Amino acid sequence: MKKVTFDPDKLQTPVTVIYDGTHAASVVEVDFLKSRDKDGKLDCVDLSSAAASASDYGIAGAVAGELYARDASGQVFAGIDALFAAHVAIGLGHWFEMCRLPGFLSMGTGIGPKR
Repeated sequence: MKKVTFDPDKLQTPVTVIYDGTHAASVVEVDFLKSRDKDGKLDCVDLSSAAASASDYGIAGAVAGELYARDASGQVFAGIDALFAAHVAIGLGHWFEMCRLPGFLSMGTGIGPKR
């Protein structure tokens, strides 16, 4: 899989979110995305089910806790870019983009890693 940097202006919906349903953090994030997807812009695929394969979505190798997204043009994004693409698709890109600013998570926002 060729690494593609996410450009929110070029995103084509619907976006397919591909995730490992045995990974708790991925499930929590996908549940959040589904709850905010009011216009049906996302299709979420759990690769822990026998019916789905990563290669069906242009992903080489095992997913193993990683999150991927594929837009309608066939571009595949991984990790943080996949999350950004999914948030843009459901209209929350502005919030997610703010969270990606350098230092945002350490500015006393109350958002950050658990300690």
